[in-house]
Amino acid sequence: MRKPFDYSWIVFAVIIVVVIFAYKPVMNAIQKARQPKEGSDYMVGKEIFYNPSEWGPENRSCAMCHAKDYTLSPNHSKVEMEEFTYVELKNVKRKFGVGIIGNPDKLLAQVNRCLSSPRRIDGGRINFGNSKWEPLLAYLVRQ
Repeated sequence: MRKPFDYSWIVFAVIIVVVIFAYKPVMNAIQKARQPKEGSDYMVGKEIFYNPSEWGPENRSCAMCHAKDYTLSPNHSKVEMEEFTYVELKNVKRKFGVGIIGNPDKLLAQVNRCLSSPRRIDGGRINFGNSKWEPLLAYLVRQ
């Protein structure tokens, strides 16, 4: 009696060929979909993060201490904060437990610590109801 022909290796080879040729276009499409769109919360949050007059005193922004590409305005040649130190934002979402089931309370407390300190930004506080919070959160969790 003759053994039936095994087609599994042909199916496996076809799948490998499809994956090889489809990988780059699929990954490009995924990457393009992840890029923030104009007017999205992320982009508005980035504007808030970099805006030097958003929080009160001129030339004080979150980006001053947390973004390497931040440049001071021509009117201010040096940082005028007592506790100025550069702290790169990394893994904010994981570090502060923000996510689908996470709670942004710790992140909000840290943001308010910088905003309200007279030795830092000294620009007041922000809360969950503030219209700036949602876009700023959307920007911060992607850092």
